[in-house]
Amino acid sequence: MDFRRLEVFVKAYELKSFSRAGETLLLSQPTISEHIRVLEEDLGLTLFDRQGKEVLPTPAGRLLYHFAKQLMNLRDESFRAMQQFRDKGSGELLIGGSNIPGQYLLPPLLGRFKERFPRVRIRLFIGDSRYVRDKLLEGAIELGLVGAPVEHRQVHCAFWVTDRMVCIAPPQESLSIPGTLSAEELLRSPFIFREKGSGTREAVEQALKKIGVDLRQMHPVAEMGSNEAIRQAVKSGVGISILSRRAVVEDLEAGRVREIKVNKLPLQRDFYLITLKQRTLSPLAQEFKEFIFNPSNPKK
Repeated sequence: MDFRRLEVFVKAYELKSFSRAGETLLLSQPTISEHIRVLEEDLGLTLFDRQGKEVLPTPAGRLLYHFAKQLMNLRDESFRAMQQFRDKGSGELLIGGSNIPGQYLLPPLLGRFKERFPRVRIRLFIGDSRYVRDKLLEGAIELGLVGAPVEHRQVHCAFWVTDRMVCIAPPQESLSIPGTLSAEELLRSPFIFREKGSGTREAVEQALKKIGVDLRQMHPVAEMGSNEAIRQAVKSGVGISILSRRAVVEDLEAGRVREIKVNKLPLQRDFYLITLKQRTLSPLAQEFKEFIFNPSNPKK
């Protein structure tokens, strides 16, 4: 059975006439009759009883119509879906972001993208870098922006943008922390870490290694699962921490936290775009990928 013969059958069934089916489908009546004959031959069943100019479905014809109509509807639905898929101006953008990209970088970019493509629906998943990687591998998202390089045989990882980090402490009166710390002083300071799996934690670990500081030598007072929790803890005098400047810029400007220097500590890290190696991006996801790499779109 092919779709064209089923389409002819459905139309003849609904109009109860081969000639009217031919007029609707722009086919001659002999062509309609031939399609029905081949279909009946393939099935080994009579589908219509011919009664003059009218044709009436047999029980087999009624049964086939039930399924053929569903197939025609499914075919039409799939064509519409493919048209929408080709149309970059509509559809659903499935994207993930670790905490800094997800909370501070992606929202303004998505806003500008939505202005360009107002019919697009956006689903943004936010978690740590490991969470975003897992969402990608599950197929829940097509693109992910993370704060640490992902090493996985199925994942392609590309540099996106560099982020500046800062070491923050409570206001002057809250803790006796000087404005500049040596590596030795940092080891003795009450430090708040992000959880394992976080890109921020990995970036901090790598930066500390460069000045000879091992995390096992440090004095951790807390480990927290979000940048917001760390911000609040630092403001409350729990300890010091290192976060993206984007996450604390308002607190710094308002004096709710203060920036401290750590001698020779490189306070920057990179963000990366991750995609699946063996998967073709949808036109919409490909458009967004090109959009975020466009130099005219500031990552602010």
